[in-house]
Amino acid sequence: MGCGMGMIKYLLFIFNFIFALCGLAILIVGVIAHLKLTHYADAIQENVTFPSITLIVIGSIIFVIAFFGCCGAIRESHCMTVTFACMLLTILIIQVAVAIYAFVVLRNSDDIGVSIRKAYADEIFAKYNKKENAEIVNDVQALLGCCGVDNYGDFQKILGESIPYSCCDAKEGSTCTPFNASKTGCAQALQDGFKYAGAVMGGLALGVAAVELIGIIFALCLANSIKNEHRRGYRV
Repeated sequence: MGCGMGMIKYLLFIFNFIFALCGLAILIVGVIAHLKLTHYADAIQENVTFPSITLIVIGSIIFVIAFFGCCGAIRESHCMTVTFACMLLTILIIQVAVAIYAFVVLRNSDDIGVSIRKAYADEIFAKYNKKENAEIVNDVQALLGCCGVDNYGDFQKILGESIPYSCCDAKEGSTCTPFNASKTGCAQALQDGFKYAGAVMGGLALGVAAVELIGIIFALCLANSIKNEHRRGYRV
């Protein structure tokens, strides 16, 4: 194996080692998110754990693919290297599809925005008297800097409650007034956040796909070099 192919071999190994660490990190984030979202799922009686389960599955798949890549590169195995390239190509195609979906569907779908508003208004905000729902509402308001469903007046109009501390970035136990409460409704803030997340997810998917394409090219070059080395060995 020439010097160039030797360099590709070690570059591919390093690439897959980093790839494996990324997969492990995604897996850990997915597990942590799943544990957190399970609490919310119990509160709103809906399945909101799908994103965390998706992260767990993706992290596991990435880790397995990276394992094939590392072993194929370091052991100079033609079969494992080609298997790695094929699996990575499959993931790349899926990621491009996800990116297109994120950019086109998630960012421009009015139906999704209506669903988000309805779910938040009916399943979470309307049941504010439950401790779990109150925690979710306060978490959302503090995180997104919003208040109520459409505005801060929803607490008095819908719930007959005073404006909570989370509407004006105050400490727990204190109260807010209409003068210092956030004027942005959480339904709109959640819709904007969802669209932004869709754009970020699509951009990340395309960025990672570009890196994966380089990995596929390296893997195929290395596999071809390994195959040629074996042929020359047989001739001798």
